[in-house]
Amino acid sequence: MTGNTAQNVQDGDGAGSRPRQVTVDRNPLRALTSPALWLVCAHLALDGVMAMAGLAVLTVLGAGLCLVPFGLVGVPVTVAAGWALYRLAALERMRFAIASGARISEPPEPPWSWRSLESIVVLLRSRCTWRLVTYFILLTGVSWVTTVGVALVWAVPLMLVLLPVYYQLLPHGQVGIGPWVLGGLPSVLLVAALALFFGACVSPLLVRPLMALDAFLGRTLLSRPAGMELMERVRDLTASRARVVDAAEAERKRIERDLHDGAQQRLVAMSMTLGRASSRLRKSGDMVTGELVEDVRRETLYTITELRNLARGLHPPVLTDRGLEAALSAVIALAPVPVRLEVDAEPRPSATVEAVAYFTVTEALTNVAKHARADRAWVEIKREGDLLTMTIGDDGQGGADPARGSGLSGLAGRISGVDGRLRVDSPVGGPTVIEVEIPCG
Repeated sequence: MTGNTAQNVQDGDGAGSRPRQVTVDRNPLRALTSPALWLVCAHLALDGVMAMAGLAVLTVLGAGLCLVPFGLVGVPVTVAAGWALYRLAALERMRFAIASGARISEPPEPPWSWRSLESIVVLLRSRCTWRLVTYFILLTGVSWVTTVGVALVWAVPLMLVLLPVYYQLLPHGQVGIGPWVLGGLPSVLLVAALALFFGACVSPLLVRPLMALDAFLGRTLLSRPAGMELMERVRDLTASRARVVDAAEAERKRIERDLHDGAQQRLVAMSMTLGRASSRLRKSGDMVTGELVEDVRRETLYTITELRNLARGLHPPVLTDRGLEAALSAVIALAPVPVRLEVDAEPRPSATVEAVAYFTVTEALTNVAKHARADRAWVEIKREGDLLTMTIGDDGQGGADPARGSGLSGLAGRISGVDGRLRVDSPVGGPTVIEVEIPCG
């Protein structure tokens, strides 16, 4: 391998990809002694074979698609042809890696299922599939240039170099090259010398643009589409964030259950035991000790109430059992401000979305009670397809601003965790309207 290069070939991802080198030397004499030149020539010579194989696969793919509406045989044929198309593209990327050192990024493959119509839908909707189809269609034309071109680049000089060996065997012992007729040994030797010079000094240089054309086609259509890696990363991060939110919600439910079934029940049992102890002390006449035990019992009851409120704040059981409307009705019944509630959230969204919606409304109503100085408020929740929309408003003094670190910033963080959107319209003097959109597909 030599240090000089014909062109840089980059991974198909574009920015951030590491350049690779086509290792055909710029110096034709050094190139002749390098294996790189002959690897490139072999690669170009096989373009025609790969083009015919690609056309055969595309023909089967088209036939399979035509058969899909008329019977189940079309499904496995189409899937098999799609699988063969991706395998053929992988072989092409391997050929480029061997011949030119180009590392072309591999696009993602659709899931293969030999009996599933969905596999065909995914196959046809994939950008990568149509890029590969385009590649093998264009390779049919390009291969005429590359395969025939590399053959002529070497065959013509070789045939003329050997001209002194066989020219006397030709009719009349003469050979015509264009308008020139060669009939003597000196002229034949001169042509052979020129052909040798051409083959040694020019032919290697002509291979370079042929490989450049081939590499451009492969780099453009065989690689992962630009931006796909970023989109996949975004999808992975979105799915990861959804799993984190679901895990947090599950952990919240577990803590609520443990508080309810564990600490709360033990405190209730302790309160009952203290009550019996207080009663017995009073009967025995030990009023001082009885008062102390009664004080402890009252503190225990206060603790139970606080613990129950804490558990309800983590995740109210009524939300799981009966949904948003029932859970929010219980919250509104305790609100210091009259609240009108309208809920139309059928079918019920996931437990995570319901929890986010519930805590968003409760936090918003808490802000109304603390800061708004409102006479009334309203909550409207509606599901339209895969979108849950909420409107929370009040007729208070307005001026709410999430940027000032109020409870609204916490709401924005909670909602963004499920890819939701929060909009606040709160002019000074009111009213304040909070609009929330949460995907629930």
